[in-house]
Amino acid sequence: MSEKKKFFVSEVIDSLGVNKFTWITFVFLGLAMIFDGYDFMIVNTTNTFVARTFWPDNPTPGALMGSLTTWSLIGMVVGGALGGILSDKFGRKKTLTLAVLFYGVFTLPQAFASSYAMFAAFRFIAGFGVGSCIPVVTTTFSETMPSKNRGVFVTFGMAFMVAGWVLAGIVGGALQGNPSQLLPGLTEAVTYTTAIVDGVPQTAEMFANWRVCYLIGAIPILYGIFLGFFMKETPAWYASKGRLDDAARRLKEIQISARGTADEIDGSMILTPPKPARSTPDTLFSKKYIIATCAIWATYFIGQCCVYGMNSWLPTWFRGIGWDASLAVKLQTWNNVAAIASNISVGFISDRVGRKRNLAFSWLFAIVAIVLCSLFVIAPATGVGPDSIADGAGFARNVALMLLFGFALNYAITAVQPLMPESYPTEIRNMGVSWCQAFARFGGAASPIILGALSTSPTFARDGVTNWSSLVLVLIIPLALGFICTMLFVQRETKGKSMDAIQTEIETAA
Repeated sequence: MSEKKKFFVSEVIDSLGVNKFTWITFVFLGLAMIFDGYDFMIVNTTNTFVARTFWPDNPTPGALMGSLTTWSLIGMVVGGALGGILSDKFGRKKTLTLAVLFYGVFTLPQAFASSYAMFAAFRFIAGFGVGSCIPVVTTTFSETMPSKNRGVFVTFGMAFMVAGWVLAGIVGGALQGNPSQLLPGLTEAVTYTTAIVDGVPQTAEMFANWRVCYLIGAIPILYGIFLGFFMKETPAWYASKGRLDDAARRLKEIQISARGTADEIDGSMILTPPKPARSTPDTLFSKKYIIATCAIWATYFIGQCCVYGMNSWLPTWFRGIGWDASLAVKLQTWNNVAAIASNISVGFISDRVGRKRNLAFSWLFAIVAIVLCSLFVIAPATGVGPDSIADGAGFARNVALMLLFGFALNYAITAVQPLMPESYPTEIRNMGVSWCQAFARFGGAASPIILGALSTSPTFARDGVTNWSSLVLVLIIPLALGFICTMLFVQRETKGKSMDAIQTEIETAA
């Protein structure tokens, strides 16, 4: 690169293509998302056993059990909104490091919770860190990846999060249903009511081994310390703050990592795109950004309603039709395995066919998947399965349906992801991403409770048994709204364009 030629930060990133720096960043951010995903999903994996501990006399806690998920989602709303402002002000590295440390530190006390109130309080506080982590990872990917591959890496980051969901399912399935007491003094014996027959409580016993899952959830404390020492700030953030010498230094470090040598770069050579007049939250709703804000807020809200609502209740659905608790969790885990494949593939397709076309298709695909699952999910022949050929075949069919279900729903929500950082300039980018995700989490927080309430309503329940195969069809309504919002509000195609070019295009538009 010529010494005299001025350039944007994204030009240097694009000129290097996918390289060693790309993969180091990929791993750093990916691990943060795995821990983040584990922290979020572990409550969905363990909620049955947590409910038995805190409400041992209530065989059908319904909306109360759904609220275990809701507390962390509410914390994520607050954390995401604050984290976005902090990231744009103080940097991506500092915010991500603090977020990882935060959810690690406050997940630990949940293992020792002696009451629902204590558990809920620490779920809420830990949610601050979980909510801050996701948008700053998305933003960092968008600022450090080559333009032509940006969609892939942004959505792949979400695949790491779902890998954390799967890990939570594997850990939860292996530990919480264990008939032996794993940690005497912590995992106490619990006698709980399974049903009430003719006014007589039917009881069973277990150990509260779910607590070990939350001890494991404290491991991010160590990873947060690691990030504090080894993660670097993005040159795009430095440039947005006018710290052009720091941006030049960081670009040279990236060049050395990528190819072993660096150009002679000084801060005066770096161009910055036009900046918004203000960098405050109300800017998201200004004339230049309001349509993009409507697009990503509406579609991501709908995606959160569907994905997080159903993830909370999938094990309950399968227990309700006769599969035992362990197998029900396994079916939920297969749903999340499919989500990983979905999150990986959606970015490739988005980079090839464009953001709007891909997102519009995703809603229609999800509707088809919902209908198929409603029609073809099967109960075990013997009531516990799969301990016979018939049960084995039925379980296999349910696995296939959960692979379709998880792939389709997560494809829809993840197809929104590339649009988030591409909708805003660097100065408000992480605030834009995080406020979108914070708003959407109201949908994710409410849907477990709403579905829990519907599951006990006369419309979907008879004699205390919920017809989840009918209830799941309710999701067709928000999915159809997602398609409509996509067609109305997604107006600017951004695939293949650099972040600096997108920002210039937005800021110079009439």
